[in-house]
Amino acid sequence: MRTHKVLPVLVSLAVLLVLFPSSLLRAEGTEEARKAGWEESTPGRWNSLPERKVKAEGDSFQADVALAPGTGVLWEKKVTTTLSPGDALVIEMVSSGTNGTSQDYDRYKAHFPVSVTVVFGKDSMDLPWKKRVGDFFRGIWYGFSPGGIRLTFAFGNSAPVGSMYRLGEEETVFLLGAKEERGKRITVSRDLKEDFRAAYGRDPKGSVTRILVSAQRPSREDGPIDVTLRITSPLLQ
Repeated sequence: MRTHKVLPVLVSLAVLLVLFPSSLLRAEGTEEARKAGWEESTPGRWNSLPERKVKAEGDSFQADVALAPGTGVLWEKKVTTTLSPGDALVIEMVSSGTNGTSQDYDRYKAHFPVSVTVVFGKDSMDLPWKKRVGDFFRGIWYGFSPGGIRLTFAFGNSAPVGSMYRLGEEETVFLLGAKEERGKRITVSRDLKEDFRAAYGRDPKGSVTRILVSAQRPSREDGPIDVTLRITSPLLQ
């Protein structure tokens, strides 16, 4: 009789592990981050949430994430801030490894282990309507990017450190780290207005509307990695 009672419980636990694996993982500070305006989700349709520890207060946000293959997390904060001269984004990041399957130059195959994206949601490029329609249908499969022009600061895989390149017409990537920087702490201060000028040859037409923080590891990768990201900016207040 005991076996008959225990078996359904074990089956239920197994189902929970499959459907909601992140529910049994350590997740510290997520409620406090939500109260500070940070919404949490997964960056890919098939990702599960990883173990994570988050701290958000005032003008700073910090995340420590243990990324197993097939896991990822995305934090987003909506803001409405017009850049002033000298407005900076201070970024500190550490990654114990890279995503070896990431094709850093391919919009739909680039999977950075850790990145931060500044979104200018009221700005855009003048693109043909056929391009917009094509991007819409690709977005149905791969997931939609935030509308607007985006500056992404990332820890890559194959692209050289210091690279600046377009990942699609409306997103420019700045590579802060790669294989040689594994396990090293990277600290930079980015002048966002200057970075926008370098990427698009002009000043932004609108305000910053979102800040995105992402950490992810595709299921095809071998073994876990640990990442840490801390950002500080007046944009977060």
